[in-house]
Amino acid sequence: MWDDQWPDEEDPEHPPEEPDDIDEELPFPETVGERDVTHVVRDQEPYTPPTDPPVLPGGREGIHIATGFGTSAEEELSRNPPPRGDVDLRDEILQLLEDDSDTSTLSLDVDVQGGIVRLLGNVPSVMDAERATTLIGNVQGVVDVIDDTLIQPTA
Repeated sequence: MWDDQWPDEEDPEHPPEEPDDIDEELPFPETVGERDVTHVVRDQEPYTPPTDPPVLPGGREGIHIATGFGTSAEEELSRNPPPRGDVDLRDEILQLLEDDSDTSTLSLDVDVQGGIVRLLGNVPSVMDAERATTLIGNVQGVVDVIDDTLIQPTA
């Protein structure tokens, strides 16, 4: 028969009831892996590719991204918004002056040409004119602010 080739005697070093891996640290030492749960979780993290893009000299801030990580057209547009029209600037400035508690009671008007804003009207103090000028200067698209207000203190 086919099983006649196997010896009938038992192996004294490993009796049949003894598992073969008792004297080994791991059942299969050549296999990759870990039994410790914390190590297993650590090892199962998804692969994250390097975030340093290949760069070349030049471009914005002295470097130019060579491939794969460049900014999209929407990102470029958000960094460098298109120039705003004078009418849009005037509307935003008037709304800003109306919404601010310090300038809402003042009788002010603005004239905008090429991003240069001329502030017109009467103010009770220099501080009020400076507050309005500062607010206008912080609006995106404003190149310069010319203060042509008249100071007329209230009695």
